[in-house]
Amino acid sequence: MLADNHYYGHLEVLRQYAGVELPWPMPGRLQHGWTPGPGLGVTHFAEPWPKFVWAERNLAQCREAGYRDVVGLGSPWLYLPPPPPRRTPPPRSLLVYPFHGWEKEKLHGDMRAYADALDVLRAEGFGPITVCLYWMEFEDADIRGLFAERGFEVITNGRRDGNPSFLHGQRESILDHAYVTSNRVCTATFYALSAGRPFFLYGPSMGLSQTQDPSGEEFAAWQAREFPELLFERFGDVCHRDLGLRELGAPLVRSPEELRRLLCWRKRQSPKLVKRRVARELWRFAALRPWLTR
Repeated sequence: MLADNHYYGHLEVLRQYAGVELPWPMPGRLQHGWTPGPGLGVTHFAEPWPKFVWAERNLAQCREAGYRDVVGLGSPWLYLPPPPPRRTPPPRSLLVYPFHGWEKEKLHGDMRAYADALDVLRAEGFGPITVCLYWMEFEDADIRGLFAERGFEVITNGRRDGNPSFLHGQRESILDHAYVTSNRVCTATFYALSAGRPFFLYGPSMGLSQTQDPSGEEFAAWQAREFPELLFERFGDVCHRDLGLRELGAPLVRSPEELRRLLCWRKRQSPKLVKRRVARELWRFAALRPWLTR
């Protein structure tokens, strides 16, 4: 129903977890990445259908802004099936997630300076180092070359849309490394922590070209205050897993039965009745029941 709900394969993960056989749509809009704010854009909250956000942080921001019809669900990452057994990664192996642009905004920052900073980490004993770029930067031969020419492996998890295996592949990449880092706190930060991998913030500030903070310096100051335990000079080789689970909304994760009830899904039903039922349930969702807001 809403294309955003398919980003990173989120809807497919939830369907598999809930054990439904039909391609049920989601009766509302789902948050698709970590954010310290409400979880969705201002225009999204003006839409008539329910909004599903990840964590208590997002719910609190929604309440403060006066948004209604918002339900805490937890990140789809937390609904993934257990990963298959894998070998222990090299003890100082490092996966790097540089801050990136997106389809509507370009990155504003110095990737060469970031690559230079990673050279410093390698000199301090980290390695092998893998740099995971967003597909836009990965397809830029100049940006990719900044890291490849230093001998770093350069990968991408691919595009976020039309890619139902995105989260599975990202988790494999994280588990294949002993440490994870970025120059900006992001969704991958909390994925790594929840998966048991120490994460630290390191590298030059970057931002998005069309924001009020294109240098990223304001955000860098905020993240240093909000997550001081993640700064490179303070993380102390500790994995703050509880932090990752909290920011992903682990307390709000539902059982398969609860999820089916919440999203008006059924394990089995005639395809002819699917559209009719979804339309009816969307109307009912206009006034969410109290049990949905727990």
